[in-house]
Amino acid sequence: MNSLITIDSVKKDEEQFITDIITTKGNNLPANIEEVINIFEFTDFKAKAWKILANKMSKLDEQSDLYHLALRNGQQWGIAALYARKRRGDITRDMSKRIGSSKSDDGIWKKDRLKEIGLNPQRTSEDEQLSKHPDILDKVVESAKVHNEIPTTREVLNAIKVANAKISNARAQEKSDIKVAKDKTQAVKDYYDIVKGFKSGIKSAIISAKYGDFSAEGKNFLIKKHEEIKNLMSELEGLI
Repeated sequence: MNSLITIDSVKKDEEQFITDIITTKGNNLPANIEEVINIFEFTDFKAKAWKILANKMSKLDEQSDLYHLALRNGQQWGIAALYARKRRGDITRDMSKRIGSSKSDDGIWKKDRLKEIGLNPQRTSEDEQLSKHPDILDKVVESAKVHNEIPTTREVLNAIKVANAKISNARAQEKSDIKVAKDKTQAVKDYYDIVKGFKSGIKSAIISAKYGDFSAEGKNFLIKKHEEIKNLMSELEGLI
């Protein structure tokens, strides 16, 4: 089991440092947010430095050993930086809105505490998005490994947006389907009610016809309408 990672341990073995972060997906990082901030800034700096070198080398020779070395190191440090951001998000998500006593004025508001340590609301929101969607973060990391790329926070956030959009669309479609189903159910119920009323109406009309309440001129009109209704009923029966 890997021991807890601190910024001091970097000096001993950088390779083991990032390997441990990647292997544990950042879970071996400390719970102290200041320490995690230091680790993120260090890993992010290293990732960007290696990425710059990889970009320069790619313009010269993508087959060179130095290019592949820069790309590999940039990828490793980039992954470590992402997991450091996720760990930072884990910590801030666990913070109460008010740190300290909730029954007095001695507590410190979470936003003020984050401001003290240099974290603005947008950065914190992005960290917490990574924390809320570790599965998507892992997928971006695995994709970067497969395609020999250096993963970035922006890629993870975009993937999260796409996933959230799919969920929202699925929920909207489900609501629409339920509404349509309810409307259809109501339409069927309404038709049964109409049939009952129509049957009763015909019986009353028959009685009226026996007493000559219908005019002779209206017969052709009734025959035409009855034929239209019969055709519609036949169509409905054929669909059921």
